[in-house]
Amino acid sequence: MPAPNARNAYLANAVGGAPPEKLLTMLYDALVNNVVLAQRALEEKDNWTLNERLLNAQEIVLELQGTLKPEVWSGGPALLAIYGYVYRLLVRANVHKEAGALSEARKLLEPLQAAWHAAADQVLADKAAACGARVAASA
Repeated sequence: MPAPNARNAYLANAVGGAPPEKLLTMLYDALVNNVVLAQRALEEKDNWTLNERLLNAQEIVLELQGTLKPEVWSGGPALLAIYGYVYRLLVRANVHKEAGALSEARKLLEPLQAAWHAAADQVLADKAAACGARVAASA
């Protein structure tokens, strides 16, 4: 297992060097992963891990809520409401050890995760195409 300082340095470099669209997908990946690990911990009656994973997931949801600008696009208010609902599900799962709340949160998050990945891939492809066009024009 890598030393904590090496792991932290790696994560800092990965996050610090990532474009904004990639950062969002990284947050969603971590969020869904925490929910999956929480589900496993609940099944195994590992309350310590369950609590840790759910606290991490809650922090990520709060970060997503805090950075969302719902006034910028028509879907913003609905997404903000989903974040609030998912946060409450995560808290309920943690307090009451409720598998149904975790399952519901995951069912909401996984399609959002896939959609943001598709959007990020499109943005990166558009950027690559624009860069290629500039290179071709200058040749």
